Amino acid sequence: MHFTTFTAASILALASSAFAGQAAIKNNCPQDVFLTITRQDQTSTQQKLAANGGYYSEKLQGQGNSYGLTKDSNYYSPNTAKLIWGASDSAGVVYYSLNNVDGNPFNGQSVKLTGNQPNCAAVTSVDGSTKACSNSNDFTLTVC
Repeated sequence: MHFTTFTAASILALASSAFAGQAAIKNNCPQDVFLTITRQDQTSTQQKLAANGGYYSEKLQGQGNSYGLTKDSNYYSPNTAKLIWGASDSAGVVYYSLNNVDGNPFNGQSVKLTGNQPNCAAVTSVDGSTKACSNSNDFTLTVC
């Protein structure tokens, strides 16, 4: 009986993680951009996305995910303009928003956050408002 309960719980856990969507960032700008990912525990990683098509993708899961895009590798400088996509996955729902901090690194260039499901609102201007939809949605943030 205990084994059956454990097996059922394991299957449910695998099923819920199998439905988690993807977070992707695409750089269509004519210059490289830097992606800094910060997690809830404040650990962060940075990588360069190449000009004209650089791409990054990962499974979107957990709370407190921050995808920061800059044109300068010095992300934590107050002089570096940042576009920040915040995303948290909780109980089958992803909450997401776009914000600028310390300026707008893509001023005059397009920014668009879209999902692959019709019930998820696209974000085409950086307004900081929080939106929500199913965590089975795949998101793509495209700059330029």
